[in-house]
Amino acid sequence: MSDNQAKIGWVREFYDDPAVVEHYRRATANLGLWASEEIVFKRVFSQGDRIVDLGTGTGRIAIGMAELGFKHLMGIELSSEMVKEARRIARILELSVVFRQGDATRLQFEDDLFDGAIFGFNGLMQIPGKDSRQTALREIFRIVRPGGALVFTTHDRQLSKFKKYWQDEKRLWERGKQKPELVDFGDRWEDTPMGKLFIHVPTPEEIRTALKESGWKCEWDSLRSTIASESPLIREFSDECRFWVARKPE
Repeated sequence: MSDNQAKIGWVREFYDDPAVVEHYRRATANLGLWASEEIVFKRVFSQGDRIVDLGTGTGRIAIGMAELGFKHLMGIELSSEMVKEARRIARILELSVVFRQGDATRLQFEDDLFDGAIFGFNGLMQIPGKDSRQTALREIFRIVRPGGALVFTTHDRQLSKFKKYWQDEKRLWERGKQKPELVDFGDRWEDTPMGKLFIHVPTPEEIRTALKESGWKCEWDSLRSTIASESPLIREFSDECRFWVARKPE
């Protein structure tokens, strides 16, 4: 097993934990779509589009979109426990959303199958390793039809509130003193009340380069706070992030 595969296994274990599943269940039940998500998804997708929601968790985005009237939705999630809970919620709400366990770096779908894809709540950046994230971007590119769109979010390393943290991290990396489990500058493995959580925090330039190298055309990006004013509950659930809309060339 490669080092990156082992780290992806750690991510899966984190999201299989019952406390983490319950945290995401509450978000699906009590928060639903963010105001910014609803605005962006309605702008980019049509209700008849075939859309795959990657890193779906317990289905917060896919279920929220179904409630808005989107008709052809599939959620893909690394954690089998999250998938079980997403299916349970969809049954209770009598929504015909399909949920499957899957790995975004190895998608089991034919080429050009979907009209669009979503990787919400910074999920793409929770794949350890730059090469693995690039593999995921190429896999999503493969399964989305020409002209189709990918919408995803990332945190932003250049935000002023994190400036000192990343300056300190840079000095550690320059001296080779960074945490041994980190692979790329921008990685974070952080202790949380539910366990150790991985996330990569990129710069906008890093994302634009990654999209270009995987075939996508970057169409638009914007900080969440410039799209909508979120409720206090949503701001507590998720920090500021940047929305990205990329398109597969015709």
